[in-house]
Amino acid sequence: MMAKWNVYLTKGEYEPWWFFEEWETSIQADFSFSEKERALAKYQELAGELLRNYPNHQTKKDCLLAAWNEEEIEYCEDCEDDIQTFHGLILFLDGEVYQPTTEEKETIFKTVLTFA
Repeated sequence: MMAKWNVYLTKGEYEPWWFFEEWETSIQADFSFSEKERALAKYQELAGELLRNYPNHQTKKDCLLAAWNEEEIEYCEDCEDDIQTFHGLILFLDGEVYQPTTEEKETIFKTVLTFA
């Protein structure tokens, strides 16, 4: 069976690692690949854009990246409060969060892991 890689760009009121019940509704863009190299290249490209465009970043599980600007908030009627908008980047392999190898953490994910 061929590997299925997905790079998801998300936007919502939670960081991308929460995976709440309807987390898929926060997906803004979905890039699918059968080759690991192409998926990682796309991930790196999008991570670079997020890191350049948003001053705040946090990483979890090595390849779940959240980026935000504290001024980008939306008022929530139900909670009567301002809610932060988060931009997320997620890397999946066959429907699961990808676990990078030690070598990949030292190379490919090093730019992202600076903020971990």
